[in-house]
Amino acid sequence: MRGGFWTSSLLTVLMLVSPLLSAADRDWLAAREAFRQGNDTALAQAARDLRGSPLAVYADYWQVWRLARLAEGNAAVADFLQREQGSYLAEQLRIHWLTQLAQRQDWARVRAEAPKLLGTPATELQCWLLQADLAFDDVSKATPLAETLWLTSRDQPNSCTPVINALFDRGILTQEHRWQRFRLALEDGVSGVARFVGNGLGLSLAERDIKALTDTPRQVIERADVSQRGARELAAFAYSRWARVDPVGAHAHLEANAGRLREQAAYAWRGLAMAAVRRFDPIAESFFQRSETAAWTTMHRETRLRGLVRHGAWADYRRVYDTLPVAIQNQRAWQYWLARAQDEANLKANAQRIFAQLSVDEDFYGLLSLERLGAVMAAPSTNVVINRADRDRLAAHPGFQRAFALHALGQRWESAAEWNWAVRFANDDRLLLAAAEAANQREWYDRAIFAAERTQQLHEPRFRYLTPYRDVTRGYARELGLDEAWVYGLIRQESRFVSSARSSAGAGGLMQVMPATAQWVTKRLGIPYQASMTNDVGQNVRLGTYYLQHVLSSLGHPVLATAGYNAGPRRAQEWRPDQNLEAARFIESIPFYETRDYVKKVMTNAVHYARIFNDGERVLSRRIGVVPGYLTAQSSLESSP
Repeated sequence: MRGGFWTSSLLTVLMLVSPLLSAADRDWLAAREAFRQGNDTALAQAARDLRGSPLAVYADYWQVWRLARLAEGNAAVADFLQREQGSYLAEQLRIHWLTQLAQRQDWARVRAEAPKLLGTPATELQCWLLQADLAFDDVSKATPLAETLWLTSRDQPNSCTPVINALFDRGILTQEHRWQRFRLALEDGVSGVARFVGNGLGLSLAERDIKALTDTPRQVIERADVSQRGARELAAFAYSRWARVDPVGAHAHLEANAGRLREQAAYAWRGLAMAAVRRFDPIAESFFQRSETAAWTTMHRETRLRGLVRHGAWADYRRVYDTLPVAIQNQRAWQYWLARAQDEANLKANAQRIFAQLSVDEDFYGLLSLERLGAVMAAPSTNVVINRADRDRLAAHPGFQRAFALHALGQRWESAAEWNWAVRFANDDRLLLAAAEAANQREWYDRAIFAAERTQQLHEPRFRYLTPYRDVTRGYARELGLDEAWVYGLIRQESRFVSSARSSAGAGGLMQVMPATAQWVTKRLGIPYQASMTNDVGQNVRLGTYYLQHVLSSLGHPVLATAGYNAGPRRAQEWRPDQNLEAARFIESIPFYETRDYVKKVMTNAVHYARIFNDGERVLSRRIGVVPGYLTAQSSLESSP
């Protein structure tokens, strides 16, 4: 091995590397292993061996990373940051250096370097930066972040504790904020945070006390010493748990006893409202109205809006919308439903103006808005021609070239990080499309889509809506009578065509098939099950399309089936309305954010694929149609996995 510095463990690693890798590739892998092992000698040798490679900067980065822990390394760090200014590695090194500087309490240097960050720092570093400001008695940046840092049910990093304490000391955060976080932790079921915050409020709560709120809420309410605020707060929360199992009883009891809870009664009504929304009960709005004086979270506000949309309570929607913070009002979803509410109130000009603004984009709300204006999407645009100049600029771009080199090495996380950073700052549509073309040629489909989706003026459907594996997918779709555009829309959302994709829950492959689902399908098909099936393109699509067709047959509607594919058929069945319901309103009322977003994107993708294939429904409102209610549909799910 060159240089003679390699340890036996490094040799072992390299012996496992494919002999097909280039010398530069092997040098990069060796440099990374040397960095991980803390072998400075081997790392220095690898840095020399990597000269001339697109990945040579990584060896320099790893060397400087180690120096950043020491005050005497500041000059080397500053030199690297200047040399690699604007790169992904420079940003990562600056984040690391700022953390090291903060831990050494070099606050002046932290304040000098922090403005040079290009991205938004994570919470831990953000709090370190705020500590630097506090060292100079400056709370100007911490003040607007006070509620963001405090009002969460999650444990915050230790670096945030001095900042939060300072905000309390200065009266920016108050005792009322403690009560808000206490309620938030209870609602999210984070008992540890609830007990911690409760201690600061003078409440000595054991785990059994928290458990009683869920297990025996009526007893908690009836035994509460309502002369104490803590007891009133706990009783108010207990009503929300009681309402989940006995909504009539909880409602009747609160009507008779609300006065005893004083100002906390509003929180009890909020709990009843949230429980009613989960049941899709229109009475929820009357409960929300009785909770107006209670502090509102964004989640509470948006849950209220979704209930109004589901029930078509357009006058109430307009009234509630006017009370929302501007940040919520400006979201595309609530803009669209405001336009619908304006339309229902015969305020046509206002509605048309909002629809026109939303229709500029081709997402779920953009397509629906365009159709409300009486138009449909035009045919796919003429292909943008990627020319030699575009490809030459791509070849000269260090970030993209590092991403391609890392992808060729099989370094999925590192290559995606470099790619995403390069795309973020490319600011050039033709360069982005050249990158998308090159990624597609390398079968790096998810990053091709990522680049193509971020063009501003020149849009290219053939990269945004790729169609790999079409022979396989079309065959199974036709065999099972499925809409091919819908299948592609689902695959694009599930995996972005990464055949090796695996979720944290264990789902795998193009259609993200769960192992239990794969076993159920293979049993139905009469074929032996093997765990490797989910990452084989053909087998994965066979299993996924079979299951999708089964869910569609069971639930009877593609919107319900899409929701069922993501969240499970039984949940989708529980969300079905009593009466027929416009599918867009049904989708908006899905209680799980992940599933709600998933269904919107799958159905929107399907419209775009129908355009590309020139086959299938290309009008979104017609594609999603009306979700049949219980009274007009029958479904049997007993045999589902």
